[in-house]
Amino acid sequence: MSRPTPVCIIASPRPRTGRTTLARALTEFYRTDAGQAVAYDLDAMDCTLQQFLPDCTVPADIGATQSQVKLFDQLIVADETPKIVDVSAPAFEAFFNVMAQIDFAGEARRQSIEPVILFTASSDPLSIKTYTRMRARFWSIPMAPVYNDGLVRGHNLRNEFPAVSAVGLPVHVPALSPALRTLIDTKPFSLMDERRSPRIPELLEAELNSWVKRLNLQFRELGLRMLLASLRGSLTETLPDQPFTRVRPPA
Repeated sequence: MSRPTPVCIIASPRPRTGRTTLARALTEFYRTDAGQAVAYDLDAMDCTLQQFLPDCTVPADIGATQSQVKLFDQLIVADETPKIVDVSAPAFEAFFNVMAQIDFAGEARRQSIEPVILFTASSDPLSIKTYTRMRARFWSIPMAPVYNDGLVRGHNLRNEFPAVSAVGLPVHVPALSPALRTLIDTKPFSLMDERRSPRIPELLEAELNSWVKRLNLQFRELGLRMLLASLRGSLTETLPDQPFTRVRPPA
């Protein structure tokens, strides 16, 4: 049996929530773990993700109808290649409007696609309100809140961005030291390929390795939860709808 194709949609209605950093880490995790991955950068102004990972990132425009069709046609291909979508704040409403209009969730189920929305949390009222609205709008797609310790501190995000499913458990992004943040924000920079680069001081190398390992563990657990949910769904669809009959043991 072929494995379902993961489509990870990383989004926030606000900029500067750590969205692209998470997209970089997730893309590189899948490149290492699955051997391949394709990322889609919806930042039409700067194409930031593409600048960091030019070899595996495709720029995407959600503004024109033809571009929308092209993007979602690629996301619905069940080729077992993990796909990561970095939805910029300006593209947020347009992307999810199209996603709802074409019933992406229903088509994904028919095509063996396993989507998940990773919502990068922020303490501002718009993000909190949007998260609640998104949960109701896309109730059939697992949605996991992302807590970035380097950007939001001293705020109880758990209450305002609660987990709502066994698949969509929170993702915690550890804080980075200012020195390491400056280093990895130098374009291009591969979180996986340059962890042992001579230009990285030993202390920063150890910090980066620890940061990547902590995130990769969460990504691996998320992937396993998605796979188990897919298998349960497949069993539910294939098993006959008959009443349960208890079999008596032999006397």
